[in-house]
Amino acid sequence: MIHVFNCAKETCSLPGKACVECGKVCASMNCDPCMQCCSACGNAFSNFFDKPLSTYVVLKVLLGGMMLYSCIAASGNPLISKCVMGEGSPVDLQTWLQAQMAFAAVHLLFAPYFQYKVWKTVVQKMRENPDLLKDSTISSSVIYDSFREVFLYDLGILFYAVVLVASFVWSFKGSEWVNSGSSPQYCDPDGQSTQASYYGRCFFWLAVFYNFCYYYCGCCASSVQLRQPAEELGYAAPGLEMMQ
Repeated sequence: MIHVFNCAKETCSLPGKACVECGKVCASMNCDPCMQCCSACGNAFSNFFDKPLSTYVVLKVLLGGMMLYSCIAASGNPLISKCVMGEGSPVDLQTWLQAQMAFAAVHLLFAPYFQYKVWKTVVQKMRENPDLLKDSTISSSVIYDSFREVFLYDLGILFYAVVLVASFVWSFKGSEWVNSGSSPQYCDPDGQSTQASYYGRCFFWLAVFYNFCYYYCGCCASSVQLRQPAEELGYAAPGLEMMQ
């Protein structure tokens, strides 16, 4: 599994590497503003993908964007006003879609939050024991221990677990209500209602798969090679003197 995660990470970091190379080309042309802009963009990409859970954040953001698009597209169709949801539905289709959009927003916010908390824990361990950083590399054991600590003890993770289950149930039941509604023409115009339900369930399975792999398979938490340790960890100098 570690090779799958590393492959995804390297693929997603390609735009950052392209920006860095563009910066070098601009430097050779003595175009300092373009060089600085490209280098800054490339370093931002590289620093982001140096951190653990970067591919998880990217997947969540892409999935959240598609879910929001489907919800907005469906809710903007005037035909849904004539939809009568299936038996047992406590809400109309418009309300169900609005709830889906709220769930999508929570999913989008959580992924960067999770990464931030894990990275903050990693940095704290580095501050407590600078010897853990060897040759600008943070070992996989530090990443794995930090992930487990956040996963087990952070209250934000507990809150999201509740939201995740609620989102899955809401998406699953919504699919049933839409499919048993008065007419696909009114309840599922252009198939966007079904898509919104599908994306909502994908969030659940993505979180289960990714976190299961990280939690029970320590090899999935690969070591992190820092390109700019002083900047990424908040050190005053590569010599591991901490910022006051």
